[in-house]
Amino acid sequence: MERQQFSDRNNAEGGLFRASRRAMLSVLGGGLALAASGTRLAAQAQADEGEADFFNAYDRTKWFTKGEMDGTPWIAPKHGNFDLQDPVDNKLARLKMTGNLIGKRTYIPMLVRLMLAREELPGGPILGGAGMFTWQLQVPDPTEYPGLPDGSILMRSMYTARYLDPATMEPVDELRNPYNGTLMKLEDQLFVENFIIFPKGGSRFVEEPQFVDDDPDEPKLSHFKRWGDELVLFAGGTYSKPGKHQPRFTENMWRSSYDDVMDPDREGIALDYSFCGVNKAFEKPWMGYSEADEDLLLDLANGRKFHSVEDIPDFHKRVLLEKYPDRI
Repeated sequence: MERQQFSDRNNAEGGLFRASRRAMLSVLGGGLALAASGTRLAAQAQADEGEADFFNAYDRTKWFTKGEMDGTPWIAPKHGNFDLQDPVDNKLARLKMTGNLIGKRTYIPMLVRLMLAREELPGGPILGGAGMFTWQLQVPDPTEYPGLPDGSILMRSMYTARYLDPATMEPVDELRNPYNGTLMKLEDQLFVENFIIFPKGGSRFVEEPQFVDDDPDEPKLSHFKRWGDELVLFAGGTYSKPGKHQPRFTENMWRSSYDDVMDPDREGIALDYSFCGVNKAFEKPWMGYSEADEDLLLDLANGRKFHSVEDIPDFHKRVLLEKYPDRI
């Protein structure tokens, strides 16, 4: 999901705790590089010195504010009988699986488990999560995205998530980190993002081009695998630049009926979704970690795709949509 996060907040008590731990263990490091001047200023100074920059997800826009989700829906010229070795057909099959080809919004509610991995000490579950993507494929507005190749597609994306107690999988506002003692003031994860999908199969992640920024003229095939009656789509990303955020990657698997994908008369097809992501624990500032800490967060998510708000599971309606009704 993801896309993990750190911001310009300090935790002096947590820093003292971690400093003591580092002195005893001689292996794990402390602090979020959160000097009193703030993380953003430090990151800017590093960027000015030529160090590889990376995207601060806490700076990502949380809401669309100019009616962006109401743009002109994109409707595909072909809805089935795809040749998966042809870049254009391959792209259409991918979009039919992950969303739809008929201009409707797509909802992907999911349940998430976050695991802490540590090099020298035991780790384990640290948080749960209830998340949901809301997607809309649109015809790009040339005034917003000038110079795109003819046939490009814009995908608007909203992500909405609340953290859960890993024992009960119910929402909580704060939780004690069992691994470092920090009282975590949990913040809902809200962001919006935009993807450009090029005619020959490549794409551009507008907010995080270090994840995806393909050559528009270079044909690109998504990775499909026929698995019995199902078609499995593998899609992931890594930061291309080295830096303090590494290791960092995401991997997505989309599973749908092969016959449904290929049937031109089946438009809004069912799909199961799974996600795995790895990033440094310091990217969530309220967890009490710092850039020097080697601790890793592993996100595991399981979800399902829907095309109607009515079909979203009742749990997500209660936990997410009652609080954020505008995210649909």
